[in-house]
Formats: sequence, C-alpha cells, structure tokens
Amino acid sequence: MRSVTHSSHKPHHRGVLRHVVLWAFKGSVPPSERAAILDALRALATKIPSLRSLEVGENISPARAQGYTHVLVETFDDRDGLAAYASHPEHLPVLARIREAAAQVIAVDLEV
Repeated sequence: MRSVTHSSHKPHHRGVLRHVVLWAFKGSVPPSERAAILDALRALATKIPSLRSLEVGENISPARAQGYTHVLVETFDDRDGLAAYASHPEHLPVLARIREAAAQVIAVDLEV
C-alpha cells in the first residue's frame, strides 16, 4: 500500500465551481410550461457573463433519484461568479418560475 504525504505537495488550487440543481415539477405543470422553463434556463448561458457552462434536462435515472426528475449543472470560475449569477436580473425571473413550478428542489455547490 502506497502512502501519500500532502505536506510535500503544492497547495491545492481550486479549479471551478459547479452548481447542481435537482427538481421535480408539480403534476399540475403542463408539458408546455416545463419546456418553456428549460428553454429559459438554456437562454441564461448567453445572458450571464459569469456562467461558463450550462447543462439542463430530464433525469434519465428516476428510479435512483428520490423523485427528482430534472437536473441543472452550471459551471462558474469561483464563488463570486455564482454570487453574481444568483442575483443577476436575468436569472431571478427564471428562478421564480422554477420555484413556482417545482414540487421539490435541492441545490448543491462543489469546488472542483
């Protein structure tokens, strides 16, 4: 078994920040509104400078996802970029639409 000593390594530099959101739409939300929300999320990629990448869609493994049916993965350079996104005037109405349409939502952030 090989041992690793971290003291000889350079300090770890964080690369980027990933923002991951899982949600499930309420049953009463029609397919047309679900599609419109996904389109509105995709449009943010060209409207918010701190947003480096965005992937969104339907979860293809619902049996393992405790009811979460949709996934959003976004990449930012750092925490400041995420903070700028969170309060951006283009993001706020989309966020409000998701909160209104979702039966459940969970979000996590990971520095990678």
